This record gives sequence, structure tokens and C-alpha cells, in this order.
Amino acid sequence: MIVAVGTLMAGINFSIISGWFPTVVIIVAIAATVLAIGWTDRAWRLQLLVGIPVSLILTALVGVAVHVFDLVPAAFPRYFYVWTWLFLFSLVVAVLGWRQAHWAQRGISVVAMVFTFVAAFTVVNQTYDYWPTLDRLLGKEAAHLVDLPELNAIRAQVRATGHLPDHGDTIVVHVPPTRSKFDAQDAYVWLPPAWFKSPEPALPVIELIAGVPGSPSDWTRAAYADTTSTDFAEHHDGLSPILVMPDANGNAVDTECDNSHLGQAETYLSVDVPAFMRAEFNAATGRHSLAVGGLSAGGTCSVVLALRNPTIYTAFSDFSGQAHQTFYVDDRAQTIHDLFEGSLSAYLAHDPPTLLKARQYPTVGWFSSGLEDPGLGDARQLAALARDSLAQTCFVSTTGGHDYAYWEVAFRQALPWLSWHLGLTAPPSSSPAHCEPPIP
Repeated sequence: MIVAVGTLMAGINFSIISGWFPTVVIIVAIAATVLAIGWTDRAWRLQLLVGIPVSLILTALVGVAVHVFDLVPAAFPRYFYVWTWLFLFSLVVAVLGWRQAHWAQRGISVVAMVFTFVAAFTVVNQTYDYWPTLDRLLGKEAAHLVDLPELNAIRAQVRATGHLPDHGDTIVVHVPPTRSKFDAQDAYVWLPPAWFKSPEPALPVIELIAGVPGSPSDWTRAAYADTTSTDFAEHHDGLSPILVMPDANGNAVDTECDNSHLGQAETYLSVDVPAFMRAEFNAATGRHSLAVGGLSAGGTCSVVLALRNPTIYTAFSDFSGQAHQTFYVDDRAQTIHDLFEGSLSAYLAHDPPTLLKARQYPTVGWFSSGLEDPGLGDARQLAALARDSLAQTCFVSTTGGHDYAYWEVAFRQALPWLSWHLGLTAPPSSSPAHCEPPIP
């Protein structure tokens, strides 16, 4: 079933954030809205005189609701409201002119509402690259998503023929919260071609954490971590670290990956998930067997998890994370009150700058942020502090914003370095990052 769906999705694998699609949507949205106005039956007077002010008021109310209730993430595009207005205007135009309009004009009104709504969605999607292609929007969450019977069939075929598959595979699994009792949703696990060998190799693991809002599949659906790892494996005889993408928030909107009244998220991520990977996927054990990485709020998680658990995580990668933990909004007082139940000491025990200043760590860290990311200064601040406390600190910033297009590139840049520190492959021969001490 999954294979059949994947074949179908391959036929609709075109970009919906660049190329012809956004251009067509914008042209049709504007043209249909203009044509939906009753220019020939004098309905235009009512539609314009009432429609413009009413739609402007409704747009203002949407803007107030969005910001009062903090409904949008960082770097939200302000020109979204232009398309919100056009959608609301097309809606009011259709309502005011529906009774006297002929069937063709009614149809154009519907087209106008649909395409102005799609245009507003496209503006947001272009900002974050959350659904880069149509097949991803329609439900494709990984390049090669398999279920357990299919995974076992691939392994049996490899062991029978001795030929490794030409790509890795992703499987959805439930990680039992044995120690933490944390009520997490399913995790995603990507397995490299070499994993299917017999005997099964003990490969290291990279634990990847999504942002807030976000889900484990963000890493494969939008950031293409599975595809990047497959490309890496192609140049290393099928070898690449296993990827596990667990749910860090469970039933809460945001846990910041901490143990708190919202659940034992830190114990789940640092104890239950690694134990599950060793038991079910023969993951490597020992000091250099596990790294953690994350994007946005997940990047902050990766820093905190690694610094609080230096004997568990040998390396971390912070992709566009914040300098401090923030619960829902960027407000220290609210975070202390809502997440740490008013305890300043608990907050400081999870604060990256405070942790970095506290001691020396055997851990290595990679900090990455786009040049157009509003949080670039946070990455610079943490990297500067980390140079005095970590075994190695790397910092890189290239063109990009706070979006999945950048995080795809950021993970691709960090993967050779992570694989090296996990003892799987040789040091990268070249790297865009500035590392102290340098990569040998």
C-alpha cells in the first residue's frame, strides 16, 4: 500500500513554492477577483463601496487575533495580510453579488475565493518551505517510507543477494516511554543501506528534534534529512548514522525538551529513545554512539540536552536555535512562570548561556544560522561562549532564513562532521564551518 501511494505521489512531485505554480496562482487569483465583480449589472457599486471597507475591517481583526493569541511563528510574512484581504474581499464580493449574478459569474466568484485562499497559503509556505512540493502537501512524509513487513522483506533480499539497496528507508515506530512515562506520538527512523547487512552493524545514531510548532516528520518531509543521508551513504559504501526523529512535546504544545509538570520529556529523549534504538535497531553503544540535533526550538533543545547529559551525547548540532529557552513566546518571565512554575534556579539549570559558562564539557557543538535569520545573533552568542567550554566548537552561517530550505542545507553541511565525531567516517576534507580547534 505504501509503495503504491509513493508511486502515485512521484507523479505530482513539483514545487509549489517556486517556478510556475506561485505565478499561476497569483495571476488567476487577481484576475478572477476582478472578473467576479458585477461590472455589467451595476452590482459593482455595492461590492466596492461595501466590500472594500468590510474586508479591510475583517483583515484588521484577523491581524489582531493572530498577534494577541500568538498564532504565528517567527519571521511570519506581513504581506500575508494583503492576500488575506484579497480573499476576504472576494468573499464579500461573492456574497453581495450572488443573487443577481449569472451562473458563469458565480463560478468565477468561487474560483476567486479558492485561488486567493491558495495565494495566502502559498505566501506563508514560501516563507517557511514547510511543504516544498505538491506530493509533500498531499501526505508524502519521506522519500522511501516503509512499514515493518516491507522493511523485513528488504533485509531478507539484501541477505539473500548480498547487494545493498541504493537508498535508505524510513519507518514509523512507537518508542515506549519505559522510564519517563512520557506520552509521545510516533517517531520516525531512517536506516542507511548498510544497516541491512548481515550481520547487522552497530551504527551510531543522530537524534533529530523538530521545532515548535512542528512534528517528527518535519525532518524528512520538509528538511529532507533522509535524502541528505542517502546521498552521504552513497559516498561512504552505504554507511551513514541512523536517524531517529522522536516526538519531543507529547500532549503539550511545547515542553522545551525538559522534565517538568508537562511531562518527563528530557528523560524520554535521553534515556528511552536511545535504549529503544539499541534494542530494536542494534544501534551502537558507548561514548561516541549518539548525537543530537534540532532546528529552531529543537536546536535550543539539542544544546540543553547535550550539556545536561554530556555522558550520553557526544555531539550536538544547533540549527537556528534560540539563545534561551522560550515557552510559547519570547518572554523570560512567562517561561519561568509557566514552564518552571516560577523557579528561577530551574530555568537557569536549562539556560544555554548559563550552562556553557558553568564548566568544561567533553562534548562538541555545531552552531548554524541563516544570514537572513532574525536569530543569527543568538547562534553567534552561543558559539562564542562554547569556544571556551566545549571540546570543539564549529560555527557556520550561509544565505538563508528561518525556514526548511535553509535547514536542509544546514543539515547537509553538518552531517559529515557529525558522522566523524560519531566514529563512523573520516574527518570531512572540507567544511564551510569555522571550527576551534580546526578539523584535522
